[in-house]
Amino acid sequence: MADRIIRGITKKKFVRFFAVDSTETTKYTSQIHNLSGTTSVIMGRLLSAGLMIAFDMKSSTDLLTLKLQCEGPIGGALVTANNKGEIKGYINNPQIKLLFSSEKIIDVKAAIGKGLITIIKDLGLKNPYIGNVKLIYGTIARDLTHYFVKSEQIPSSVGLGVLTNEKGEVRQSGGFIIQLMPDAPEEVISKIETNLNKFPHLTDVMDMDYKIEEIMNDFILKGLQPEIKKTIPAKFRCDCSKEKFKKGLKLLGKEELEKAISEKEKLETVCHFCNKKYMYDENEILKILTEI
Repeated sequence: MADRIIRGITKKKFVRFFAVDSTETTKYTSQIHNLSGTTSVIMGRLLSAGLMIAFDMKSSTDLLTLKLQCEGPIGGALVTANNKGEIKGYINNPQIKLLFSSEKIIDVKAAIGKGLITIIKDLGLKNPYIGNVKLIYGTIARDLTHYFVKSEQIPSSVGLGVLTNEKGEVRQSGGFIIQLMPDAPEEVISKIETNLNKFPHLTDVMDMDYKIEEIMNDFILKGLQPEIKKTIPAKFRCDCSKEKFKKGLKLLGKEELEKAISEKEKLETVCHFCNKKYMYDENEILKILTEI
């Protein structure tokens, strides 16, 4: 099935949930950025998280930015998404070698290192909402769980996963977020804890051909009668354009633009998100100069 995000609530309205299959989106992002196995896993987790958090925003013009500032070899990462299931992202150092823990599992924590995870919600107001937490766990999922509790006061559990083959290529990518409503009774909390403790790795289950809808119903929220309220497709989409980058070239200033013209140079811009290149010839640079 195609990538998609689901949103719902349990029958008695004690728990709301999100889940995403981001496999094709992660594969595509990995290809255009030539990601290694390690950075594919990190990017896939960020993509899944970004898609789910953005799906909770109200307006189609709202924008979610999930930013990872860290000291590890990946050098940081960023994704932006809207509530229509569209997302884009990049990692500063996309081709770091595979890092493995002593259990021969890709060592995400070592690749990220110490740092900060920041969530920015641009809701069209004068100032965007900005919340952040220090990276305590370095897994992204547990750090976001901590973020929801500390910054938004919402008891949550976040699960994110990316499964790769022996070559580091993406096989599965997905995630879930479950959040307790204020009146959730103790028996519901206990049931969720039991379900999560019994649940294996998310992407291993996806690789067994379980759909995210089945995973939420048969595993994560088993016995709580989850009801899916909305499903939308998810995909990588970059809205860059030659016109948008032209505005950025104006920031170079007249001196730099005049120098490019005198030396008969073409100017090239590259989008960080999709790696698309835009070239500006002498006539186009002259036009930019007249607009400064």
